This record gives sequence, C-alpha cells and structure tokens, in this order.
Amino acid sequence: MWGFLGELEADEKIYLHRVFEDYPELKFVYKCIQSFRNVIKNCDVEGLIMWLKDQLTSKIQPFYYYAVRLRSDIQSVKNALIQPFSNGLLEGQVNRLKSIKRMTYGRAGLLVLEKRVLYRL
Repeated sequence: MWGFLGELEADEKIYLHRVFEDYPELKFVYKCIQSFRNVIKNCDVEGLIMWLKDQLTSKIQPFYYYAVRLRSDIQSVKNALIQPFSNGLLEGQVNRLKSIKRMTYGRAGLLVLEKRVLYRL
C-alpha cells in the first residue's frame, strides 16, 4: 500500500487524492518520499546526491535533518547502493542474541545463555 502513484489501486488513488485535498502540504512530502524511494529502488547514487542537495537547501525541507544524517555517513550509504552485499544475516543474529538475553535476564546464568544461543532453544 502507498507505493508509487502508478502502483496504487483505484481506491487507494482516490483516498490519496482526498488526503491531498484536505492536507495540500502533504503532496510535497509525498513527492519527496517517492523520489527518495525511486533513488533507493534503482540504486541511483547520482540521484541520491541530487536528493540530498535538494533537501539540504533549507531547514524547512521535510527531510532536512534526515539528509544531514545521511550526508554524515555518505560513503556507507553509497556502498549500500552500489555493493551487492548485505549485513542482514549478521543483524538478524545480533537481534536473536539480544532477544534471548532479554528473555533470560536475571533468571539464568551464562551456561544456560550459551546453550540457548548455540542450540537455538
């Protein structure tokens, strides 16, 4: 839901146009989001740079502070678009470990935690 205007179903388009009529300032925000989404979807580094420049022109831009944060780590963002590699598997394991740690906090010792992590209990 709420994809590109061309990807929306008829009832979603009607609802979106009603929202734009009631809140016209959201149309600009929606366009910014869709242009960013298009850049990410197409792995367009030059488009990302242009989007960042556009957002950084003024503090009243809807994603000014987000763009500042992206710009501070621009090389990592570029690599994420260019490289086919992902750290998703690692992040999943870290999340799993933290979840197990939270579940056993104060109730189990290191030995039980180790067994839960190693044997996926």
